[in-house]
Amino acid sequence: MNTPIVLACITLVSGGIIRFFSKVAGANEGYGPTYMLAQSIAFGSVAIVIHLVQRHPLDLSLKMTGVAILGGVIGALGIFALLLAFKMGGEGSVLFPISGLSVVVAVILSFIVYREPVTATKLLGLGLALGSIVVLSR
Repeated sequence: MNTPIVLACITLVSGGIIRFFSKVAGANEGYGPTYMLAQSIAFGSVAIVIHLVQRHPLDLSLKMTGVAILGGVIGALGIFALLLAFKMGGEGSVLFPISGLSVVVAVILSFIVYREPVTATKLLGLGLALGSIVVLSR
């Protein structure tokens, strides 16, 4: 198996665990912003450790810093909305599939922004993904 696929699989598992922990926080009446702050501190700490281990300087262009900040704001709003949905009694078996549609958004943006090829197989995959999410969320 090639390295990008292995890394994507790690992302799949860790992303699923992070989302499940959002359910745990919501079900246990965790206050969303405080939960997000604690999670952000952990993310930042891991980033610092990686920088130290790799001995890589902190460098990011102004444009990419803006993209990172915008992504952080959008991500924070999404996580807060998910935490609030769980706190209001939302079921993981319904909310996780709906929020999982974020993959479809990312694929469509990749098609548009990076002009990645749109094939019948990829369209079928997107259709099946949408279909499975509709079935799972009922």
